[in-house]
Amino acid sequence: MSRWRKRTIAIVAVAALIVVAGVGVLIWRLARPASAAGANASATTTTAKAQKSTLRSTVSATGTLAPQNQAYLNFPAAGTVSAVNVALGASVAAGQVLATEDTTNLESAVTSASAGVDSAQSSLDTLQSNSSATSAQIAAAKAQLASANAKLVSARSDLAGATMTAPFAGVVAQVNLTVNAKVNGTTSTTTGPGTTTTVSSSTSASAQIVVVDTSSWLVNSTVGMADLANLKQGLACTVTATGSSTPLPGTLTSIGIVGTTSAGTTSYPVIITLTGNPTGLYIGGTADVTIVVSEVSALTVPTAAIHQNNGQTYVIVTKGGVQTNTDVTVGRTFGAATEITQGLSEGDEVVVPAEASSSGSRQPGAYRSGFGGSGRPSGFPSGARPSGDTNGGAAPTTQGSR
Repeated sequence: MSRWRKRTIAIVAVAALIVVAGVGVLIWRLARPASAAGANASATTTTAKAQKSTLRSTVSATGTLAPQNQAYLNFPAAGTVSAVNVALGASVAAGQVLATEDTTNLESAVTSASAGVDSAQSSLDTLQSNSSATSAQIAAAKAQLASANAKLVSARSDLAGATMTAPFAGVVAQVNLTVNAKVNGTTSTTTGPGTTTTVSSSTSASAQIVVVDTSSWLVNSTVGMADLANLKQGLACTVTATGSSTPLPGTLTSIGIVGTTSAGTTSYPVIITLTGNPTGLYIGGTADVTIVVSEVSALTVPTAAIHQNNGQTYVIVTKGGVQTNTDVTVGRTFGAATEITQGLSEGDEVVVPAEASSSGSRQPGAYRSGFGGSGRPSGFPSGARPSGDTNGGAAPTTQGSR
């Protein structure tokens, strides 16, 4: 064999080795994406256990803090202020004298009214002892006596009202009196639990002295028409004052049925009474309110774990490394959690698509029979939030097909 023939054979052998190596590298590179894809596919799912949860449907609102007990005090009769015994911000006890009015004219009015009663009574006695008196005359005399008695009651009330006292223990929130000032007589107004009296801003501003009880509080708030039908007195509430992270317990105590319309939206007044004697609150401060419409204990799984196919709802249960499609019956959906009424037991582990649970988007075909288009149960209050709903009320994520 010649030297050139040997050289040609060597070159061909080297070329063959290069081709074989290239094919091997190509096969390895083609196989590698498939393996990575399998690894990524396994990373797109996670698992969660079916567990007992306390689910709440709520109505959220904001409101203004106010004392439960507020007294807007005035002298009942016109006169001259003789003394002012308190200053703005002073703490007062129930029954403490706050201010007094000169009683000279008021005592004279009582004396005069008393004399009028005596005169009217004497006239009636005379007519009743006179056999010739007519029934009409006697009726007129009785009416005069009734009028005289009413004047005497009013005069005595004005005299008693010349001493203004605190109706309850509290803090003086307003003083519009000075000694020797002339004042007009007007009525006083006291609000508190169980009262339905509302005080206008003009009445509040013109009150001679205002006393508030800062140991007991309420929140004046409003709700929309869609929420109104779901509310009733006695519902439990939580109140969080602006700037505070501590929720305070309360009770829905008043629901107004006369709404106020602004910018095309009608709202209805509600009052939430705080429980106990919270401190650190301020009159006129704002607060967030959560009204608990319903509260149930239920077996739940992540909403994203629920699938549908041909009208059948199921979850993928994993046990011992084996995954099994398991038919279930679902109840209410509370955002990220859905109630399971049949098909699972507490502790069963289900497969959850990690991408779906983190994206917060809903796949086509996800809505289930018996639920509103918002992803809430039929009749779920507008604007309500279930406890632990981190999706802001968005429709829960589900898988539309197997």
